[in-house]
Amino acid sequence: MRLDSGIAVEVLDLVKVYGEGPTAVRALDGVSTGFPTGEFTAIMGASGSGKSTLLHILGGLDKPTSGRVIVGGQDLSGLSDRKLTLMRRERMGFVFQFFNLIPTLSAEENILLPALIAGERASKYEGRLSELLDLVGLEGRRTHRPDELSGGEQQRVAIARALLRNPDIVLADEPTGNLDSRTGGEILSLLRESASRYRQTTIMVTHDARAAGTADRVIFLADGRIVSEARGLSPDEILERIKTLESAGQG
Repeated sequence: MRLDSGIAVEVLDLVKVYGEGPTAVRALDGVSTGFPTGEFTAIMGASGSGKSTLLHILGGLDKPTSGRVIVGGQDLSGLSDRKLTLMRRERMGFVFQFFNLIPTLSAEENILLPALIAGERASKYEGRLSELLDLVGLEGRRTHRPDELSGGEQQRVAIARALLRNPDIVLADEPTGNLDSRTGGEILSLLRESASRYRQTTIMVTHDARAAGTADRVIFLADGRIVSEARGLSPDEILERIKTLESAGQG
């Protein structure tokens, strides 16, 4: 089910604090922004800037100390653990730096895993599976196990798995971090094509200016705050923006 047009995900004054007292770490410090339906957004920032924390809270994998996350008009803080799990299962797809494939399963079995966990029959997804295998270019590798696939092929399987149930929102955490430049470029093109074809709201955390350059919009985080954002930036312009922020003490 597609989310209504407009803002797919909205965050309001998000704060995340780890620990207590003098050793407490403020990972997010009053983040507010929106992610329009069908838009591809990259989140950039130095290590410790809060970008992965933000992504995990957007996906309901972590809870904020305060603030709100609204997905399709629903405030995640008002959902029970069961309903939050269903929200993630029905509306979200996750792609991580580490592929998290089951080593004893074939490529197609790994792709079908979310449906099987949800108690659905694999036969229901026969057409969707073929569509995704074609999209990620693995039709001829569908019976191969992860140890028989390259790193790029494993990430393609992970992307197809994230897309199986046609999620409204795709959350990607450093999806090219373990890949060489050429393979990483292919994965970025795949994410971009998927976002366009299925009109998914795609939110990607990355430290790579080339990766961020594929996005419609780039949000820059520093010390848990949004310090800048822009649309239509090239990789060179992104690098220049990062240098400017670093020189201003915000990198």
